[in-house]
Order: sequence, then C-alpha cells, then structure tokens
Amino acid sequence: MCVVFATRLVPLLFSPLPFGIDGFALARISSDIGASGAWRIDSSNVNSYNQKLPGFSFLWSAVASLGGLSPLAYVQLVMPLLAALSVIPAYLLGVKATGRRLGGFVAGLFVTFFGSFLLLTSSVSKESLGLLIFPVVVLMFLERRDPRKRALSVVLVAFLAFLHPLTTLLTLGMISALVVLDQRRAITRGRFRAGRFAFDLATGPALAILPWTYYSAVNLPFLGDLLAADALVLFLGIVILMTALIAPMGRPATLRLGQRFVSPLARGILVPAIGVLVVLGNARNGLFAGAIGTQSGLLQMLPAIGVLSAFALAGYQLVRRTTNRANDLVVSMLVAPVALILFGLLRGLDPESLLIVYRSVDFLDYAFAILIGVAFVAAWRWLGPWPPAKAVLVAGLLAALLATTPMAWDTPAVFGVNNVTTPQEFRALALLASFGARNVTTDQRLADVGAMWFTYAVDSSLPVKLRDNESLARFQYALVLERWTTVGAQLHPAPNVVIPTTILENFLTVNRIVYAAGPSGDRIFIVQLAQTT
Repeated sequence: MCVVFATRLVPLLFSPLPFGIDGFALARISSDIGASGAWRIDSSNVNSYNQKLPGFSFLWSAVASLGGLSPLAYVQLVMPLLAALSVIPAYLLGVKATGRRLGGFVAGLFVTFFGSFLLLTSSVSKESLGLLIFPVVVLMFLERRDPRKRALSVVLVAFLAFLHPLTTLLTLGMISALVVLDQRRAITRGRFRAGRFAFDLATGPALAILPWTYYSAVNLPFLGDLLAADALVLFLGIVILMTALIAPMGRPATLRLGQRFVSPLARGILVPAIGVLVVLGNARNGLFAGAIGTQSGLLQMLPAIGVLSAFALAGYQLVRRTTNRANDLVVSMLVAPVALILFGLLRGLDPESLLIVYRSVDFLDYAFAILIGVAFVAAWRWLGPWPPAKAVLVAGLLAALLATTPMAWDTPAVFGVNNVTTPQEFRALALLASFGARNVTTDQRLADVGAMWFTYAVDSSLPVKLRDNESLARFQYALVLERWTTVGAQLHPAPNVVIPTTILENFLTVNRIVYAAGPSGDRIFIVQLAQTT
C-alpha cells in the first residue's frame, strides 16, 4: 500500500500546487464555502460549472476546515492519498472474478501502475474521486440481494450526481447492463419476477431521474448537447444496439465439437481495436478537427499497451466460459464506456467528441484489471512446475505496466498537455492580482489558473496574437513564458503555438517588463503593455 501512495505523490516533486488546472477551481470553491459557510451558484463566476457540481468541494471544504488546512496548499497532498484507495475495489473485483487473492493482487497492481489511471488518480479533479466511488457502486449493486448493499449503491449514485456527470452516466449504464444480463438469465431459466425486475429498475437505472432533474434545473453546460434531438436519437440508438448485443452474453459461451472458439475473441477485440484505430487515425490525419493529434510519446507505448491488451483478451475468453457473476461484472463494466466512446466518435469529430472519448476510456480500466487478473491466474496455474517461467510472467507484466507510466509523469510528450503550475508562475499571477490588473492576456493554462483562483479577467489568445502580429491594445498586462519559444504555448485542445525567438524579444523590448523570474531559457515575465503607460 505504501507503493500505491508513493506513486500518486510523485506530482509533488514538480510543484506543491494542484496537478491539473481543475484543482484550482475546486480549491477556490472549497475555500469560499469554508469562509462563508454557504454554497451558492454564481452564473457570472468563471467557476460556475464546478459550483453546479459541489460534491467534491463540500467534502474538501469539510476536511480542510476540520484539519485547519489551506484548501489550495494541501489538496495535492490529500487528494492523491484518497484516490490511491482505488486499489481496494480493484483488489475486491479481482478476487471476486478469480476466487484467488493473486487475481486481486494483479488487478490492484494494474490500477497502481497503469499510466492513464495513474494520471487521473494523481490529479485533483472530480473524476479522480469518481474513479474511486463508481466501482464500489457497481460491486454493491451486483450484490443487491443484501438490502444494505442495495441501499449503499443508491446513496452513492445520488452523491455521484453532484460530483461528476460523466461518472454518473457511466455508472448508471453499468448497473443498467447488470439488470439486463440478470433478467436475461432469469427469463431463460423461467425465474423472471416482475416485482423483482421493477425493484431493480427503481433502485438502478431509474435513478437517472435524479441527476437529469438537477442538471436541467441548474442548466448544466454540455447537457443540451446530449439532449439535442439528433444527439439524443444517436445516443438512444447506440444504447439499444448495445443492449441487444449484451443480452445473449448473460449465458456462457459454448464450444461446439469441430468448431473454433471465436465468438468471445471476436467481441472482446472490439475495444482495443477501436482504441488503436482512434490513436493511429488521430496521429496520421488529425482525426478530431481543431484538436491536437496523437503525440509520439503515446505511440511509443503501443507495444506495452499491446501486451496488456493480450492479457485482457485472454482473460475475456476465460470469463466468457463461465456462468458466475464475473461474466456479468466484466461485460457491464465494458459496455457502458464503449457505448459512450461510440457516441463520441459518431456525433462528430470535434474537440468535444475528443473530450467524451478520452474521458470515457479511463472507465475501462477496472474491467481491464479484472481480465488481466483472470488471465494472470490462469497462466500462473499453467506454469505451476516452472518457477523461472513464473518469474518471466511477473516481470513481463510489470515491465509493460511501468512502460505506460510516462502517461502520468510526462504529459507534454504523451498528450501535449502541461499539467504542472509552478510556484513561480502562481506568484506571478498573484502579483498581477495585487497590481489590480483589470485584464491580462497569456496562454490557456495560465489564463485558466488566473481566472479560477484570482477571478480576474484573463484572455488566452496572447500566443496567437504574438505569432500573427495582432494588436494588444485592449489589454493592460501580459504574462509571458520564455519557454514558448521552445515547447510552445498551450492552447489545449489545439496544438501548442511556438513563438519565434525574435518575435518574443521584440515584444519584450517595446513593452515594459515589471517582473521577471526564473533561470535563463525558462523565465517568466509580467509585461505592462506600452499602450497603457
């Protein structure tokens, strides 16, 4: 467990501030709740979207108040420690699927070191907390014959509604799949009971009424995109199709004499095949218009991801041969994210679709952890009399997992996104606030941090305006990073904008530098624009 905690505390080596810009908004709201003792939604506030989803901020405000902690200074320490507990549901899922502690250990090992999951659970975001809660909901609903577990699943779904809409949607999709699989089996065996089915619906899929009502009441952004007529028809069509596809999977796959056992593999390969096609397509042609393509760092990890996918496919075939609840568990945890990924790809290849796709992918990780655990246990048994072969098996799996960790620690190279805000950058933003700056222009990352924490007007178009020699007359100050001439200025999800050195030097010469800090080549400047002097 110490290793789990240590891996998620690595961002503290880069900066004590939140790893990812979302943490600044959540810390700001938590600080405001603690200071005023009240929660409110201010539609004019830049943080209004996160104010409408107060689950995280309520919890963090309470913890910070009880501990006498600064909501901003300690959130990067506490949140990853909490998210590291995700290894516990992964372990329980692995044990349930395999009946052995070894399966639980391997599943826990996967969520400890797999780069994508490690990135999210090391960050300060609503989704990182959702990744801890949603597998507990699925586990409790799977064992809903115990009234206490059913009640706990209902309570947690209600909390998720106020935490993160995507997590809520996917969780409801997973428990809906469990209902479909269970009722399909009941009908086949002649044990269908209308009352039990209605109770499952009421305490499972029907809970969607709660988040839908609340999101509509507060006019949650992006909800309109999903409920628009064309998008809603597409989404419902995908849901119906996936329901039809998973209904036969409530029974085990059978092997007929003289026939190859191909059906589970043919279905199981769908998920990694979609992933590989999206990654390669986005690298070659820029699949999502206006968004950054697949970076070379991610392409270099494809062999390691291929090894892990091979484990998962082997585990899928083994799980599909059983009648136990592991089959239902895996299928339900796969089908909901796959449905949302297909929706994102089919609704239109724009930056919002990219957001839907890559955010949904992370919710496949628990299912992959289960499948890899199943395959590993089977291989371990098969290699029983050969200890050296077992050592190679362990080393191969661990090496593949470690090869994916740059997703967490080198996000600029892998995803083209810098998640680190340094103390020097934050100090410069604080100085601008102390200057009484009316409006500031900089890049997207610093603009978001300045707006979320200091709430002053910030514009993120400076790199583009410098590159295109456009007027900056309406701005009072500019916040400039010298590294824009090398790695570029961040304008996520668009590609970074690299500013030629001569353009940046000319800009600094004709305007007044009021603050400079950092080593040569990586300096940060506060510039008062000449028009305002």
